[in-house]
Amino acid sequence: MISFQLDTMNSIVSIVTAFVALIVSIIALVYTGKAYLLKSGAYIRGSYSICSSISCDDKYINNVILENLKDRAVVIFKIYLKLGHNYFIEIDDFESAPLILRPFEVFNKEYDPIDLYSVGMRRILLNDLLDNKSVKQKIVLSTSEGKYIVKERINYWDPISNFFKNYMTAIIRPMRSTYKGKSYGSNAKFIVEFKMESGKDEVIPIYPRDYMIKKFKHFKLTKEVLESKEVLEEYLYEKFIEGSLNCADITVYEMESWRKEIYESKSNKSITAKYQNWFMYYIVGRIATIFYDYRLKKQNKSLKPPKGLTSTPG
Repeated sequence: MISFQLDTMNSIVSIVTAFVALIVSIIALVYTGKAYLLKSGAYIRGSYSICSSISCDDKYINNVILENLKDRAVVIFKIYLKLGHNYFIEIDDFESAPLILRPFEVFNKEYDPIDLYSVGMRRILLNDLLDNKSVKQKIVLSTSEGKYIVKERINYWDPISNFFKNYMTAIIRPMRSTYKGKSYGSNAKFIVEFKMESGKDEVIPIYPRDYMIKKFKHFKLTKEVLESKEVLEEYLYEKFIEGSLNCADITVYEMESWRKEIYESKSNKSITAKYQNWFMYYIVGRIATIFYDYRLKKQNKSLKPPKGLTSTPG
């Protein structure tokens, strides 16, 4: 009886061991397969946007995004937008300096308005084709391995789609006043630019309480010199003449008047964000949006002239 139980337990252990080994083998096989697939071939997702602008009569591609989903680089010579079966709009040309899309890298580029589209020696008008939803549009890449058709779009999310379904959706954007590509915050009172003898520029922000700290190496600011741009500029030139400042020129910019000019339409219309619970946003907000859209459509319809009514000059 005891030997039978031992044999049974040994059999169970052998089965469990074999099962575990099988699972480990399958996992290793799947991992190896995925690693091989990541290293072989090409898999690029892409998206683009078509823009109409007052800058030109033709619609044009104003943005392209390409995402490399493989663990290997792809060399791209040209990017095209294929319209239907026979039209290829050249979006970008990298033949002189090929675009190398590295593993898992994203390429994103904005494009400016165009003058016109040409084919051979003639102008070609594409607006009708670009507007026609039944005409298939695909991004086609000229790569070092030949032609590659981007089959999958990058479906990135934007809250603007939520706004059109529910007008209680608020899309909030931070605003920054920048000088030479850098923002110094709303408390910056002055921006001082020092032109150095070496030709380089050094920019220093001045805040209302900077008189309490040693902002400069050889002297301190005072509360009085921060009263106005003119006083600060005069004070800094005095320190320059004394030899406490080593520079070639000094320029002071007043940030308060600068911001007032930029945000004139916003500064007097501040609101405080209030929490909206689930019921208010998803139920009340949605119903209010439907009602507003219905009322707007009704108003627009009432503005249309009756059928058959025409007007003539004079």
